[in-house]
Amino acid sequence: MMPVADICELNLTELSKLLATRELSSSEAVNAALNRLELLESKLNAFITVTGEQAIAEAKKADDEIARGSYRGPLHGVPVTIKDLFATARVRTTAGSKILADWIPETDSAVVERLRAAGAIIIGKTNLDEFGHGGTSTLSHFGPVHNPWNTEHIAGGSSGGSAAAVAAGIGPLSYGTETGSSVRRPASYCGIVGFKPTFGIISRTGSFRGAWSQDHVGLFARSVKDVTLGLDPVAGFDARDPASVHQDTAAYTARLDANVKQLKIGILRRFLEGVNREVRQAFDTGLEVFAGAGCEIVELDVPEVSYAAMTSMMTSSAESAGINRRWFHERHQDFVPHVSRGIAVGMTITASEYLTVQRARHRIREALRTAYEQVAIIASPTTARAAPLIADGVKGNGDDTRHAGYNHSNLLRFPSMLGLPGCSLPCGINAEGLPIGMQLIGSRH
Repeated sequence: MMPVADICELNLTELSKLLATRELSSSEAVNAALNRLELLESKLNAFITVTGEQAIAEAKKADDEIARGSYRGPLHGVPVTIKDLFATARVRTTAGSKILADWIPETDSAVVERLRAAGAIIIGKTNLDEFGHGGTSTLSHFGPVHNPWNTEHIAGGSSGGSAAAVAAGIGPLSYGTETGSSVRRPASYCGIVGFKPTFGIISRTGSFRGAWSQDHVGLFARSVKDVTLGLDPVAGFDARDPASVHQDTAAYTARLDANVKQLKIGILRRFLEGVNREVRQAFDTGLEVFAGAGCEIVELDVPEVSYAAMTSMMTSSAESAGINRRWFHERHQDFVPHVSRGIAVGMTITASEYLTVQRARHRIREALRTAYEQVAIIASPTTARAAPLIADGVKGNGDDTRHAGYNHSNLLRFPSMLGLPGCSLPCGINAEGLPIGMQLIGSRH
């Protein structure tokens, strides 16, 4: 029998192969993940609900199915985690809020439906900023998420619990959501791969809205191939989600190609001013790796990006205020105070101001469409600094409303605002031993 610690170190690609060949059982994998969770949760606070008994029963069923030759694919029998924004039938779904602290849905979200169909075993629901409104995962009714690399630092948000779980080896795969940067930021802070596809690729049915025109589903894993293995089973059209797009059968894993010769990567240098020195060095070293692999690095100048952060924030603020209006009027005292203030600010945005912001959004979209005629990818540091201290609070991110003019916030926020695919990859470690991430942003689809 493989030691528990060794099982937890397996990435998704490795684990799924062992499960498919029955060299390892789903029961062993699930129990190993649950043991790791029990060992570390008091330090991380990455979970709101753990579904241990249910997961153990489902793992035994998966083992029986695989033994009979009814193997469903790379997620069959794999322990996974999901952000507690996704509805799960007969399992508490809180969205990190006191308002829903005891809510138990009757139906599954689309993501959970598809995970169950793929044979994945959900072992727990991860902690987050309340209703996804934040970038630190400290704004939760259930307390802050701690970074596995140094528990005095934030994990990033709002999908911090999912990122922390994968980074700590509590399952090789987790699903989160992103409205502004809530997959890429925590992936960077926790030293793993975080990817959100083009707007509409993964259905949002049954997940709580942060801002309906910017909400995406994304995922966390330890390698790019692992991300594609987790993406293929959950991608696809869903008529229940108005944003869902008609698409071919997902085949992201099959289309992976290590040959990047002559790939053009664009750099928006004017927005790198103020980026932490160690982060900038790691990013430049990453660019050298791409250049050495045959990529062409292209300098771009898209001044319209300079108002991307404020455009994104005003859009999400107004839309989230509309979504939470009833609860705010009836139970405003039950919101986390910082989240409550943000909703109140959103309610002051007028229709004419919202429409002015949407015109700005259109201008940024058109400017970047022109830029993508010159390059295939835009690259930047994912975040301007490594994970700040929990004690620094929301301001530590340098990305709250009062700091929205900060150069790098524009690079972090425009992918979700425009529905573009974005991925954060680990690209270094700072002197404190904290991870540094590089983001790659593509054009639509």
